[in-house]
Amino acid sequence: MRNTKAFSEAVAQTLAELARRGVTLAPATVEDTIEKQITTVSERLGIQVRSSWRYFDASITADRLAQSVASYEESSSEKGVGQAPMPPRDNPELPLVLAGVPDSLAQTGGDLYAVIINVAVNAWMGSR
Repeated sequence: MRNTKAFSEAVAQTLAELARRGVTLAPATVEDTIEKQITTVSERLGIQVRSSWRYFDASITADRLAQSVASYEESSSEKGVGQAPMPPRDNPELPLVLAGVPDSLAQTGGDLYAVIINVAVNAWMGSR
C-alpha cells in the first residue's frame, strides 16, 4: 500500500492540511495513521484496499490528527507529564549520579538501558 501513488498523495495532502492548521507531525506518524484508516475501511466494508481510497479525505484526517495532538498536549500539561524527575541543579547528589555513569556502563557490560534506569531512579530519589 505504501508504495502506491495514492498513498504518497494522501500523505502529502494530509501533511499540507496539518501545516495549514499549525500542527507538525512526523511523516511516519501520518503514514501509519493513513495506512490504518485505509486498511480499516477495506476490512469493514469488505472491499479491496484500492477501492478504499475513495473514502479518504485529507482534511478530515488532518482535523482528527490535530485534535488528537491538542488533546494530548492539554492532558499532558495538566498532569505535568513530560517533566523529568531531576533534582535541582545545585543538589550535591546530581554530580555523583552522573559521575557514576562510566562505572555503571562498565559494570553492566555496556547495557545503556540499565544505566539510564539507574540514573533515572537515582535522580528521582534525589528530587524527593
